[in-house]
Amino acid sequence: MRRLIAIAAIAALFSSCNQNTAPAEKTDAMAAKPDSLSYAFKAGYSSSFTIGEAAHAKIVLDIWKAYDDNNLAATKPFWADSVTMQFAEGFTFKGGIDSLLAGGKKDREQYSSVVDSVDAWIPLHSTDKNEDWVGIWAREYTTTVKGKKDTMDIHEIWQFKNSKVVYVAQYKGKHK
Repeated sequence: MRRLIAIAAIAALFSSCNQNTAPAEKTDAMAAKPDSLSYAFKAGYSSSFTIGEAAHAKIVLDIWKAYDDNNLAATKPFWADSVTMQFAEGFTFKGGIDSLLAGGKKDREQYSSVVDSVDAWIPLHSTDKNEDWVGIWAREYTTTVKGKKDTMDIHEIWQFKNSKVVYVAQYKGKHK
C-alpha cells in the first residue's frame, strides 16, 4: 500500500468573527460565497466545496505516519468495512479491512525506510453531494530492503463516510 494541503490561516478568520457568536453558528464571514463565474468546464463530480472536518485530515495523517513507522495494524479503526483504493501504478483494491491491511503490510515490507514530507492537506465537504474528502500533497522518500533510494511526489484524495475511510485515489510523479 503506497502513501495513501496546510490550512493554518483559518484561525485568523475565526478570531476576527464576532465574539458573541456561538462557535457552532456560521457567521456571514464564514459562509460560502456563491460562485457567479462562468467556467470553461462543468465539474463531473462537484464544484461546490467548503472546508470539511479537521478530524478527517488527522486520520489521513495518522495513517500516513503508521505506514512510515511500519505499523499499519494500528490504523484498523480508521477504515470502513469495505474499502476501494486506486493506486498510482494502476492497481485497484476493493475489499475488506483485513485484506487491505495485509496487502499494506506486504507492500511496506519491501522498504527498509519510508519517510514522508507532507506539503499540505485540506479537509473538504462537498455541499451538493454531502460527502467528505481530504486532499493531501507530499513527497515520499523510500529505501528498499536492497538499498535502492527513490523520491516521489504524491497527491491523494480520501473519501470518508461516517468518519471512516471508504475510498482513496493516489497520483504520483517522479520528484526532480
